[in-house]
Amino acid sequence: MEPAALVFSTTVLPTIRDKMSMDVITEHVGNLSTCTTEILPSIDEYYTAFNIWGFVLFSMGGVAVSIIFASYIDTLKHVMRNAPPIVKTHSAFVVSVYPVVGLATYCAIIVPRAQLLAEAVTQGMFMASMYQLFCLLVAYCGGEAELIRNTKPDSLNTRVGPCCCWPCCCCLPLLAVNKTHVRMLRVLVLQLPVVQGLIYMVLLVMWAEEQSLYQVNYVYMQPIVVISILCGIWGMIMTMKMLTEVLKEHHMQGKFFVLQLVLLLGKLQGIIAKVLVSMDFMPCKPPITPTVYANLLYNSVMIWEMVLLSIVARIIYKKAVPDPNGSVDELPQQICTIGIKSNIPPVITECPEKRKLSELQNNNGTHFIERF
Repeated sequence: MEPAALVFSTTVLPTIRDKMSMDVITEHVGNLSTCTTEILPSIDEYYTAFNIWGFVLFSMGGVAVSIIFASYIDTLKHVMRNAPPIVKTHSAFVVSVYPVVGLATYCAIIVPRAQLLAEAVTQGMFMASMYQLFCLLVAYCGGEAELIRNTKPDSLNTRVGPCCCWPCCCCLPLLAVNKTHVRMLRVLVLQLPVVQGLIYMVLLVMWAEEQSLYQVNYVYMQPIVVISILCGIWGMIMTMKMLTEVLKEHHMQGKFFVLQLVLLLGKLQGIIAKVLVSMDFMPCKPPITPTVYANLLYNSVMIWEMVLLSIVARIIYKKAVPDPNGSVDELPQQICTIGIKSNIPPVITECPEKRKLSELQNNNGTHFIERF
């Protein structure tokens, strides 16, 4: 072998082989680290890695959002035309939770890095809608004063779930329905959007600064989130128990149920998605990490659940409810007089429905208007 070839084979070739081996190892380690971290891909990486089934999934999500908005517009039209004036605003706000959550979920499907923002919007909209549902129940009663007047004196039961349904709570007394206790219920529900909004604002600031900072502190925020949700739901259930007899025909159980499912489905399925990632059930095809696959599965199921809930809410909110201001239908009083004979005919005002007017003329030309 010539000296040059010998030098090449003994020095250069091993260096090239070592370098190629290190590149392969580095690439392999990089792929593993990409799959085991929470780094989310950019839009370019996301769409480059998707095949035809991914775009079919995006299209189906767009169809779901269209159905939700069509159902919402139809429900909103009915509420604005037929609902009592005092409850229109509250009803319109509550039914708006489904298009807002559906649109936020769809944004998380097409932009993977928008997942935290979609969760924050979903959580905040639900909490605000829960307080608006409380206001809706009060409006159905005609206001706080009418609520206190129409409910039984000691019908505020604190021994209800989820906070006080344990056997140790059996000694709790029934509270009087007065102004102080009604405001206590309002505060319990009102703290939901306030506390949850502040927590998610802090989490979003952490995520914007550094993603790992958000992941570390997210766990420590969860006890506050859970306590806030439990207290708010507890206040709503106490309110509904108190108004069971007063609002028999207002379908408040169904309205509370279809709203509560937004929170239950979102939280429960979000936990399941995180468990699937931690147990390595999701595939890894960089740049699509297991976390992206789990979020995509969670959001795809969530958006079609919003379709079903919006349709059920449409059916419930289109049912007729009594007018809080029309419980006593007072008809205008009319003064009936005996007029003097004249060539000018008497003016007869139109009486309300189910009232019959008859005009009788006596022998001397006097007109007598009698109302039956």
